[in-house]
Amino acid sequence: MRIAICDNEKKVLESIRALVESNERVNQIHEFLSLDEIWEAIEEGENFDLILMDIEWNLPKNGIDFAAELVQVSPNTQIIYVTGYGDKFAQQIFLKPGNICGYLVKPVQEDLLAQLIEKAWQTVQEWEEEKLTIQQRGVIHAVPIRKIYYLESRGHQVMIHTAREPILCYDRLESIKERLPACFLQCHKSYLVNLDNVRRIEKNRMILTNKAEVPISKSRYSRAREAYFRYAGERL
Repeated sequence: MRIAICDNEKKVLESIRALVESNERVNQIHEFLSLDEIWEAIEEGENFDLILMDIEWNLPKNGIDFAAELVQVSPNTQIIYVTGYGDKFAQQIFLKPGNICGYLVKPVQEDLLAQLIEKAWQTVQEWEEEKLTIQQRGVIHAVPIRKIYYLESRGHQVMIHTAREPILCYDRLESIKERLPACFLQCHKSYLVNLDNVRRIEKNRMILTNKAEVPISKSRYSRAREAYFRYAGERL
């Protein structure tokens, strides 16, 4: 898993990193000393499976506010809150939406952290099992559905844009649409977009979390806008 640790104390970052480095489920660790730093990284396209997030920042926004904003742009990123003020925030963490995996009090106990990382990893594995099976040049590919940003029809072919490289297959968009969950919206006759990866909607396009832009046809705009806000509301 790709993990980020975000805390405004360097010593805390170092101590948590030391606990995480030996975990077999973790293959990348990133450290951030401010909310602005980690948000800038996400804006630039960084994707994390799990973030260990301090709650108290002595700012108008805290870690709970960050989690509520994050779930709108990266709903697959899980959060473990880490705080030195257990009593202060224990009753607040579920007042705002967020993909919450756990809650730890400083100093972090290694065994509890390991259990929560395992929990997060199991969730990632469950998501990875939801796959779209397609054929490309005689080879069968199983594409994790949550990694798909959008699908684009190109005549008798469909380009599947994923978090990695795009995959081109010989199929019809309508045929693939029938095998996808309700989070995929047809906003144009040639495009299906994964609403989980939509950051915002504009007059004639959708802006995705990877900064890609998907067009919305005039005839579908009202329905697309309604579907987007309804889906976003259901995630809150």
